[in-house]
Amino acid sequence: MKRKYIILLIILALPLLDVFYACCNCDTVTEEKFYTNSGFSLKNIDNSGSEPLETASENINKKAYGIRLQVNRQSLAFLKKQINQPLFSSSAYAMSCECDPEVTYDHTDKVESIKIITLNDFIADKPANSDITDYFKMRKLYTDVSELVKSLNYDFAYKLEETEYFDILLMVPPSEVNVQHQFKLIITFENKPTVELLTTVNLI
Repeated sequence: MKRKYIILLIILALPLLDVFYACCNCDTVTEEKFYTNSGFSLKNIDNSGSEPLETASENINKKAYGIRLQVNRQSLAFLKKQINQPLFSSSAYAMSCECDPEVTYDHTDKVESIKIITLNDFIADKPANSDITDYFKMRKLYTDVSELVKSLNYDFAYKLEETEYFDILLMVPPSEVNVQHQFKLIITFENKPTVELLTTVNLI
C-alpha cells in the first residue's frame, strides 16, 4: 500500500518538477565588470526643512547643518563571462529559485576609511585640525560615517549607479557661532592616493 502512495506522489509531482526546472534552467551568462569611484565633491546642505537641501548660502543654522558627498562612478573594461547555476531561494518559497544577474560591477579602488577634520577651533577639546568624524551621522538611519565605507565599496548587480549622493549631518554644534568654519573630508584608499575635500560655511 505504501508503495502505491509513493508512486502516486511521484506521478503528481512530475508536472511541478517540470515547471520548477523550466523556471530555474537559467544558464545565465554573467558579464563581470569593474568600476572605479572616479570623482568626489562636497556641497553644504540645510536640514531645517522636511528634506535636506543643497544651499549656496554662506550662513546655515548650526543645528541644521550637513554635508552632501557626491560620488561619480565609471565602468571599466569588460573582464570575463561565466555560466552560473541557478541560486535556490531559502525563503518562503521552497520551490522558487533565482538566476544570477546578466552583469555585475565590482569595485577596484577599495576605500579604507573616511574622516572629517575641523580646520577651526570647534569646541573646548576639539581645537583646529581635530578629528570630529564622530560628531556627524549618516542621514535617515543616523549611522556612523564609517558605514559610508561600505557604500563606496559596494558591488552592483544589473546596473551601475553612476552618480550617488550621501548626506552627513552634524549632530554636535560648535561652541563658536557666527564665524567661518572649514571642514576637510578625507577618503583613504587601499590602492590609490588619498582624496581630500574641503567645504566652508558660517554656522549661526
